Amino acid sequence: MHSTEHPEIMWGLGLEPDAATFIETAAGPGYSLRNLPPDAVAWMRGSEGSTQAAWVPWRVWLGLSKNRRSACCQDDGVRRILVLDAEAETLETEQVLAEGFVTAVRAPLTRFKVRDALLRLREMDSLTADLRRKTEEIALERELFVRKSNHLSFLNRVLSRATASLDPTTILSKARSDLKNLLPLTALSAAFWSRPEHGSGLEAELYMPCLLTPPESAQWQQTLIEATERQAGAKVSEYRHVCLTPERNRKPAPALSAGRLLLLPLSVGGEGFGCLALLTDKGLRLAKDEVQTLNACVNHLALALRNALLYRQVKIMADRDGLTKIGNRRSFEERLAAEAARHGRYDLPLSLILVDVDHFKAVNDTCGHQAGDEVLRDMAALMGEGLRSSDYPARYGGEEFVVILPHTSREQAALLAERLRQRVADRVFRASPASSASAGRQGLRLTVSAGVAALLPGASAQDLVLQADRALYLAKNNGRNRVVVAGAQGQNPQDADLELPGQPLAALPEGNSQDAGQDMGRTDMDLAIGQVAGQATGQKRAVV
Repeated sequence: MHSTEHPEIMWGLGLEPDAATFIETAAGPGYSLRNLPPDAVAWMRGSEGSTQAAWVPWRVWLGLSKNRRSACCQDDGVRRILVLDAEAETLETEQVLAEGFVTAVRAPLTRFKVRDALLRLREMDSLTADLRRKTEEIALERELFVRKSNHLSFLNRVLSRATASLDPTTILSKARSDLKNLLPLTALSAAFWSRPEHGSGLEAELYMPCLLTPPESAQWQQTLIEATERQAGAKVSEYRHVCLTPERNRKPAPALSAGRLLLLPLSVGGEGFGCLALLTDKGLRLAKDEVQTLNACVNHLALALRNALLYRQVKIMADRDGLTKIGNRRSFEERLAAEAARHGRYDLPLSLILVDVDHFKAVNDTCGHQAGDEVLRDMAALMGEGLRSSDYPARYGGEEFVVILPHTSREQAALLAERLRQRVADRVFRASPASSASAGRQGLRLTVSAGVAALLPGASAQDLVLQADRALYLAKNNGRNRVVVAGAQGQNPQDADLELPGQPLAALPEGNSQDAGQDMGRTDMDLAIGQVAGQATGQKRAVV
């Protein structure tokens, strides 16, 4: 029942006054009928209540022009009821519906007929409302389907791009560009941690934006370290920075205060290994499906980053010596071959230092192999002191070490080898607790012998190693604790024009790689060794 204060409006078009009064009375107090003349132009329009029904006699309908009838049929805001005279011909239901009427009533009108027609209108309105609601639900579901499809496409893109690389920097850089399609992202950083075999602290890697001012860099660093310690439950003892942005794409990164920071943990199989820091707009608000997509994206990234870190760890284990943690023999040979090819192509200097620990067997026999291992570890750390990032130290064999020196002349390499020899001679190597008590109290004094060689024009990497090995052989056979430098091609044993500051250097002839093995067993080579030994009395360096 409608309120009498706001009755539902019904329209009449050319109804007889008695018929109009009867319809309004039979409809009840919730309805109001407004009867218009048959020639009314603006009919079935009103500003009060809502338009519900229109009562149109059949004779009046037939009297309307075709255009007006077509316009009325297109107006879905009004439900039309056809009023047939008592003497009018019977119309089929299909014809009534085809004319745009919901139902038809025949005179004489009764209260039941009027109420039944209005009930049919209500049923029609209810069906229409249900259809409209279903249509809206379908449209909403379609929109949700489109959003889910977009999110799945986004996740598929993130996963495919993340798994296409095994470099953490590349994965994070691609993730930053992909996440911009989901969030108003302004900066991205990450922290990864590991627990060392010895010690209780964490070793962390901080992947931070580039071009930060010192205060901003310190703020990012503190935030990442605090997040690492909070999630890992331990203190960070060591950390290093990694620049995320490639050189050609570097842009100033915003400060942390410029937006809202999201810290998302990275874990695989329930084991956390890092966290992702996303800097977004301060007013960021995420819908439920966006949060789910972000979490799924982070899970995909965590798996890809974990695989990349494990791959890097395995590669380091394959390229590094297990004891000394510097390059091993295989990685040294690969690096030397590449450096020799590059330096030979551009005619650049390349030198090599081959170092051997003197009387190392006595260390193992006297102090034990644990002490020997500790000496080798300290020796590797000592060799790394004073080297450039382009230099490459490696363990060549048992107690032999080697250093590749790109863009370094023979004279410069000889000076570096002499400094290394002097540092070793001045160093007191401590034995491990498993070594002998006397050695543990007094420490170990050791010396090294070194051979230095430079890459000659047209020579190969094998030739360079052979020349350095020959020089080391002479250093060992001339009393040890000295540096011998392979001289230039064509020098005679008496030549001594190559000198280092404060020390005259003797020279020995160089053969090619094919004759080197034969020369080592010849009598004239033994004579030359004797000459160098005589010249090198009291010296620590010589030239071969």
